[in-house]
Amino acid sequence: MRVEIDENAYSNMLEAMNTLVSTDISGTSSDICFINDDFWLQDTAVIENIEYRKGQYMIFLVFAHHLKPLKFLKRKIVQYACPKKAAIVAHYMRRQAAKDQRGTLTVNLKMINIAYS
Repeated sequence: MRVEIDENAYSNMLEAMNTLVSTDISGTSSDICFINDDFWLQDTAVIENIEYRKGQYMIFLVFAHHLKPLKFLKRKIVQYACPKKAAIVAHYMRRQAAKDQRGTLTVNLKMINIAYS
């Protein structure tokens, strides 16, 4: 099978490829700062959270730093109508997302010092 390209489209494609050398520039350190901003996620305990909303069991994963438990991130993963299936999927999602799949990284609730005045 032979494919033909319009002459104008072909010339535009060649021109774009020729100018690619002059438009290609090196990135700066600010282009990858998101890596440093999310570096703390390497030392997080992953906690599964199942909530019942509008007839569905929504699975959330909470990523909490094991030394600073108030530094956390909560993300919705998926939702199911069956509570048993939601519990099973949440368990395996937590194990898959955790750096330490055995679950030895845990959040110590005594480290949360909330002063009520």
